[in-house]
Amino acid sequence: MRLLAVTMDARKARDFGIGSYVRGLLGALARRGDLSLTAFVRSGDEALLPAGVSAVPCDARDYSLVEPLAVRRALSAAPRGVFHAPHYVVPLFPPAATVVTVHDLIHLLRPEHASPLRRAYARTMIRRALGAARIVLTVSEAVRRDLVAFFPSAARKIRVVPNGVDGRFLSSPTADERRSLRSSRALSFPYVLFLGNDKPHKNLPGLLRAWARLAAEVRGERRLVLAGGAPQRAGVRQALAREAGLPDGAVVDLGIVADAEVAPLLAEAEALVLPSFAEGFGLPVLEAEAVGTPVVCSDRGGLPEAAGDGALLVDPEDDGALSGAIARLLADGALRRTLGERGRRRAAAFTWDAAAEAVAKAYRDAAGAG
Repeated sequence: MRLLAVTMDARKARDFGIGSYVRGLLGALARRGDLSLTAFVRSGDEALLPAGVSAVPCDARDYSLVEPLAVRRALSAAPRGVFHAPHYVVPLFPPAATVVTVHDLIHLLRPEHASPLRRAYARTMIRRALGAARIVLTVSEAVRRDLVAFFPSAARKIRVVPNGVDGRFLSSPTADERRSLRSSRALSFPYVLFLGNDKPHKNLPGLLRAWARLAAEVRGERRLVLAGGAPQRAGVRQALAREAGLPDGAVVDLGIVADAEVAPLLAEAEALVLPSFAEGFGLPVLEAEAVGTPVVCSDRGGLPEAAGDGALLVDPEDDGALSGAIARLLADGALRRTLGERGRRRAAAFTWDAAAEAVAKAYRDAAGAG
């Protein structure tokens, strides 16, 4: 069988969101055996690639005017074939068989997320990527709708391919892994978890206000644990907690957590809360469901598609509704068990192998379209 040559721009392999997509998808594509895979990586990140994927170094600076030129130079060192941009950066003079993934349009949908200059850059680069692509992948129907609203001419190119859940979540952490996490992170108390950065669209201030509204007997010994925020912004998050009226110790900020910690951290939580104003997909929701942890999340963007019936959905603009949903979940053990069981069933349907099957078809269709 002739192997189709595919080059993916994997420079964001270390990122929190797109990095999970790049690593999960590349791993599943490499397992198929019907593709010849090459990936662009930053110098030193070669070990992030799965076996069977060739590395081409590319240290282009993100979100710069010279980035498309640097990617073009890297492309000259890769085999000719399909080029996959898992973000909206495509090289100068992109190959005819180009596939682009659009994860969200948060820069355009949420004006507080970026400056006018950044929004203009995002709009320009997305429009350019959509024009260059033979096939455009989105991770949810919500993103597809957003794309068509902003760029109607792209509608005929779009295919929706949801993200997958890594197998380490589907198999659930062991008791030893849970105990090790509790010990190493000094988590000797019950907790509710927020997993993500503190960018404006994540609505961390709203969550802190909702946590402050909980009755003292509901909070009890529980803590709100924040994981995934940049260490240099810890002071900002502490200030937000104080502004919400929370006493010292009510919020525990872990900062960045290692990949190996995420599954036990989710499994030990009483609930995951993700009250974002916008999300293209919301992979942490499915990861929580995979380990049986119930979820409270917003009813915006791709979150309802990811969460399904394993979560309580709330309006992220309504602090009272968010606080009420958290209180209801913490008070009702039967509800937590029901959501946990539903979540496990739902998460099992989202695999990277299924995503790779659909993406590999997109590659072959893009290659054959000419």
